[in-house]
Amino acid sequence: MTEQVTGKFICARNCAWPAFETEPSRPKIATHGTLCDACYLRMKEALRLIPELILNMRSQVVPASNFELTERVQGGGDGAPVPLNVGAVDSADALFAKVASWVSSFADELTIPQPSIRAYMVNNEIQGLKSLAPIPASELTAQLTKWLARHIDQIAASRTAATFHDDIWEGWEDSPGVIKLLGRYGSEGRKPKPSQKRECPVCKKVEVFAALLSESNNEPLVICGKCAWKPDLRKKPEYLEMFKSA
Repeated sequence: MTEQVTGKFICARNCAWPAFETEPSRPKIATHGTLCDACYLRMKEALRLIPELILNMRSQVVPASNFELTERVQGGGDGAPVPLNVGAVDSADALFAKVASWVSSFADELTIPQPSIRAYMVNNEIQGLKSLAPIPASELTAQLTKWLARHIDQIAASRTAATFHDDIWEGWEDSPGVIKLLGRYGSEGRKPKPSQKRECPVCKKVEVFAALLSESNNEPLVICGKCAWKPDLRKKPEYLEMFKSA
């Protein structure tokens, strides 16, 4: 329960107006459930930004133009292969898992059915996204953030509203929130340039691009950023050949 001032509850995060000249600092009133206007709007903005962040982080793989597909990819002076951007992949998985965990928590707390999604699970806990492709990953995440946005007023009035705000907005050292991730990755998806993409034989969108498969080897991966189509390059090497010319 938040503290009362002049018959009104103050923001559960103890937000206050700064002191000005002779006016002392004043606590902000909880105008949206247990939160003030600023906290409520930050929650809404975080939910809007999260799918864009996921798109950007999932897009930050090593593009085809950054390596010769017919040669071993070298990193630093020790000759190590250049890997997929594992930091961006892990950050996207962690952010997705954070959002999914809150959806599950609020579904239980508010007794509201939650959306059914496909995710990478370990011991019945969501660990991240199944899809490496940027667009499907972002769209799946948007299902969760839209669910949270639809119930934002109930969430703001819940007992965990302040914790939810802090977790998704700023986060923690080992689990950063939106504002810290924006500083690292930005919110505008850095997609491969059109000249680096080819038409997908399944969805017909010009969203097929090449990247490195994993941090442990330098095998190239060809994948559609729209429908997640992936050819078996051992059987269909021609899909790799088409990236050799700009």
